[in-house]
Amino acid sequence: MGLSFASYGTAGGSGFLAQNSVGVMQLRFPVRALALVLLAAMVSFVVPGPAGAQTAPAEITFGILTPTSAEWPLFIAEAQGFYKEEGISVTIVQGSSPPNVINMVSTNGANMVDNGCDSEFVAIAHGLPIKIVSSMFNVNPYSLVVGPGIKSWTDLKGKSVMLGTKQDVTAIALNSMASAHNLKLDDFQIVIGGNSTARFAGLQSGNVQGAMLAQPFDLIAESKGDMILGTASDTIKDWAFTCVAVNNDWAAKNRPLVVKFLRAMHKGIQYGYTHKDAAVAALVAQTHADPAIAARAWDIDFGKWKAFDPNLKLSPTGVATIGKYQVGFGIIPALPPMKDLYDPSFAAEALK
Repeated sequence: MGLSFASYGTAGGSGFLAQNSVGVMQLRFPVRALALVLLAAMVSFVVPGPAGAQTAPAEITFGILTPTSAEWPLFIAEAQGFYKEEGISVTIVQGSSPPNVINMVSTNGANMVDNGCDSEFVAIAHGLPIKIVSSMFNVNPYSLVVGPGIKSWTDLKGKSVMLGTKQDVTAIALNSMASAHNLKLDDFQIVIGGNSTARFAGLQSGNVQGAMLAQPFDLIAESKGDMILGTASDTIKDWAFTCVAVNNDWAAKNRPLVVKFLRAMHKGIQYGYTHKDAAVAALVAQTHADPAIAARAWDIDFGKWKAFDPNLKLSPTGVATIGKYQVGFGIIPALPPMKDLYDPSFAAEALK
């Protein structure tokens, strides 16, 4: 099975039962002949199966918000056969909103997820049974994209802007950019849209005048005549955007699978930095972006930002920045200790 997409759910499997029997011998059968027959019967239990027989790949259910460039290494890993090399098969489940993705992994509806690190911090602070095992995308990539008629922050004041939630990374990013123009969240009419796909649709329909979009949706909107009014990376320099988290119980029972997945993801990151054309093709296949748009996204993500860390490490300064904003927003009273947020041992084993 290759990389497949599904709605929120789990994947199952099946097994086979083999049975063998030996007939009853008559006592008058010659002793030597009987010994040879018994030896042949014993050998039949240990002779290897037919050439080319393979063990079915182990299944992993992996949750994401919606396909964007933040999941780029996953798409490359599938396209280049890196999951198959590790003996695993990955089924992607789309959660559509950060809370849904958290719910999926905390209930083991998905074994592993890639979600906003900020959402994962909040979940862990509230005692949900998940833990981060790897970084994924290490730059805050959100752009504030505005529709026709909006040329400045002054024009946008009082207008509708679509965010993920009023307390997630999109709200933090908008607040940071607005502050540079002496504005705050209360200066806009906030509309909620759980992912970039929904927010892009809202902007294109004219139902909102601004939207926080991840790649490649910001670049697609710009190509259609909308304008990028600001980018979070201009005002927030240290960030951990998305992180890979696991269901604690599942990971404890399936540690080798977590390691195999991270090893395949690591190969995807390395390959992405050195094979632009193949990386672009992988993103186009999953997001249906125009190849020229996907190529621009590669230039930013792999080229300018180097957003994917081949060492799979969660940045302590990025964590601290997120914690500062979350406490300042009143989202959590305090950031949990690093040992509660993050277990680097899985990635360390994958990189050996």
